[in-house]
Amino acid sequence: MTQPQSEAFSLVFDDLPRQGPGSDPCTRALLRRIRPWLPEKIDAADMGCGNGRSAMVIAEVCGGPVTAVDLHQPYLTALMAQAERRGLSDKLIARNTDMLDSGLKKQSLDLLWSEGAAFAVGFEQALSVWYHLLKPGALLVVSECSWLTANPAKPVAAFWNDAYPEMQTVGGNISLAEGLGYGFIHAEVLPGEAWEDEYYRPLEQRIATLAERAADIPHLKAVMAGVKAEIAMFRQHHDHYGYVFYVLRRM
Repeated sequence: MTQPQSEAFSLVFDDLPRQGPGSDPCTRALLRRIRPWLPEKIDAADMGCGNGRSAMVIAEVCGGPVTAVDLHQPYLTALMAQAERRGLSDKLIARNTDMLDSGLKKQSLDLLWSEGAAFAVGFEQALSVWYHLLKPGALLVVSECSWLTANPAKPVAAFWNDAYPEMQTVGGNISLAEGLGYGFIHAEVLPGEAWEDEYYRPLEQRIATLAERAADIPHLKAVMAGVKAEIAMFRQHHDHYGYVFYVLRRM
């Protein structure tokens, strides 16, 4: 990605409530579901954490320490400021680095969490690298954009074959994870409101405020056009694909 492209993405996404589909209630409910699988005191990491919404919920539900890893320092700065306001700063560690080269020790984590970030490096590569950070029996919880049907409509298939050709069905992702040495525990689809309430609607509002400015910035105009196309595609074909949480265990 070029510097102008990076700046355009930052302008659109940096100030959003979150940088991808999700919700604190969904994160919290899943954490409570898996809490019996975890030790009383845990070492956790949130990979590709964005502004750290999930990391803060992990700290609230499970305690810390939680290492929040992201390449974009402004997200981590916002996270730590919010953590300070919520009394969680002593449970969170911000690490400005690549989520595939986090510097965390092998077999050091009881829980590795990642929402909507694995696609950036490839689901298979992410799972392969993260496996070695988990203690034997530890959990990986990762959300991944997945096909919910084996026969998606042609327009949505064309859209995602261009945007993310590696996207798999739920069964395909489970088989891939098992082939990498994980045991499968649970999968659940992120509900539609988790796309709309804190992501797409704020994103639409942000785009509206930038419309006049984008007329003179080609890269910003292109980012906004891509976002509009993605939102329209989801609203028309949300039953064909979605984010799926996969709960996996290092065997």
